Amino acid sequence: MMEDLSLHILDLAENATSAGAKRVGIAVNENEERDILTIRVTDDGRGMSEEETRRALDPFFTTKGKKTGLGLALLAQTAGLCGGDVAISTAPGKGTRVTARFRYGHIDRPPLTRMAETVAMLVFGHPEVDLRYSHRHNGRVFRFESGRLLRRAGAGRGYSPETIRAVRRELREGLKRIGAR
Repeated sequence: MMEDLSLHILDLAENATSAGAKRVGIAVNENEERDILTIRVTDDGRGMSEEETRRALDPFFTTKGKKTGLGLALLAQTAGLCGGDVAISTAPGKGTRVTARFRYGHIDRPPLTRMAETVAMLVFGHPEVDLRYSHRHNGRVFRFESGRLLRRAGAGRGYSPETIRAVRRELREGLKRIGAR
């Protein structure tokens, strides 16, 4: 089990970029009243074949040339241990959508505490990707679009310290405004 759910989100987004995605969407919905946490990562990458989809949650299957593919398997295990599940929707050439659901208040659910850092890392690690992040916490919503902010900050080929600070500040303040971390 990963120590923070944001690491699962990072893994899913990295998988998307490895699959050639130019657009990645991350949606988090925390609903304490309904006792549910939903994480959804969508992309426009190469998608998976029927066989790849069937084996995607197998820890001994990967398309990356190594012996194991633990990311999705660990996410599914964590969700299952926390009263939830993982669903994958994909097709070759159409991209992939991974949805993970957890009981929000489950005692074994890892925290979701590093989203600002995770999203910032994805923005600056993959400037070629249009990253859209939406976080809903008990009905209050924060939205972030990497392309819009980077254009507004005047980012060109490199990122100035001011641009980096602006992205991190917008993420931290946006999450704080809705009561998320």
